[in-house]
Amino acid sequence: MKQVIYIIMNMLSLSAIPAMGQTALFPKGDPLSTDYFTGPAFLYPLLTKDKNNEFALGSVTFEPGARTIWHTHPKGQVLIATEGDGFYQERGKPARHLKKGDVVNIPENVEHWHGATAHSKFVHIAITNYKGDQNVVWLKPVSEEEYRQANSSVLAADESKTLQHLSVKQQSIVSISALTAVGNIEGLKIALNSGLDSGLTINEIKDVLVQLYAYCGFPRSLNGINTFMAVLEERKVKGIQDTEGKSARPVHDADKYQTGKKTLQALTGREEKTPSGANAFAPAIDTFLKEHLFADIFSRDVLDHQQRELVTVSALAAMSGVAAQLQAHIGIAIHIGLTGHKLQDVFAVIDSIIGKKEGDLARSTLDKVANERSRN
Repeated sequence: MKQVIYIIMNMLSLSAIPAMGQTALFPKGDPLSTDYFTGPAFLYPLLTKDKNNEFALGSVTFEPGARTIWHTHPKGQVLIATEGDGFYQERGKPARHLKKGDVVNIPENVEHWHGATAHSKFVHIAITNYKGDQNVVWLKPVSEEEYRQANSSVLAADESKTLQHLSVKQQSIVSISALTAVGNIEGLKIALNSGLDSGLTINEIKDVLVQLYAYCGFPRSLNGINTFMAVLEERKVKGIQDTEGKSARPVHDADKYQTGKKTLQALTGREEKTPSGANAFAPAIDTFLKEHLFADIFSRDVLDHQQRELVTVSALAAMSGVAAQLQAHIGIAIHIGLTGHKLQDVFAVIDSIIGKKEGDLARSTLDKVANERSRN
């Protein structure tokens, strides 16, 4: 057993060296039974029990939000995290956050569960000992509340170590926006609960989700709104009374195009004399942007302009193929007072809930904007 663990840890250290086309240590494998796993989980067997080995070895992949049910092992188990972010929790103890290279030695007959965070895929190697022909005793599913608490407590603790410039409410806006933009519903449920717990009002979160349709489309925005409705209902059943918050004051504009144009000028610090580029090529998009996005939406006073740019930058940083738009909105964010330190914190959240690749791209875009501003 010790030799097997040593070999695996050595493979992990070698896998840290970039290789052309390298994607994972082992293939994903076959789906695991939904009787014992919540959400999509897969097993790739590496070694089966035989006359030479009293244990089985396999690579288990959990998609975001997937986890085992509560269970025990009559002769214990060892987990070695190889990719992504995951959890391990024993009954009656706090959940432990697992990352690549972490090892968990599970004693025999200890009730526990393990799986992915709501925001990330998670892969671990499981070395499971046998007692006769038995290696596991399955119990009952991990409840949604148990899983939510694991996500909230562990991820909040991790972020508090690194984020110094964003308030808790601002962090929630970033998480809600990014997870809505990429369609991660399990992660969004956690973020919505955290947002309400941090003091965001119902109407503030509604406005975040409505604004997002302009950046990630109606389907993602509507999915986010429907998820929020379900979260509010669950909290109401538990007796949680969330604050409705103020409603947007009616906006009466005789010329919404000019209102949107003035708002855009205030955001960018630049006056647009005549439309150019895509706005000149397709005048309809120029009209929709100014009359609807920067007049109808940005005139709603539930969120201020800094909050709205947090929504936009977070969504664009989470998505792929929108680097030009991200660069433009980072420039707007800086112009209206969101400091580079705050934006660095935004991208640290993106690291943890979307991926390091997306966070790094956003940081490099911020550097590009900062360099351009210093030359002008």
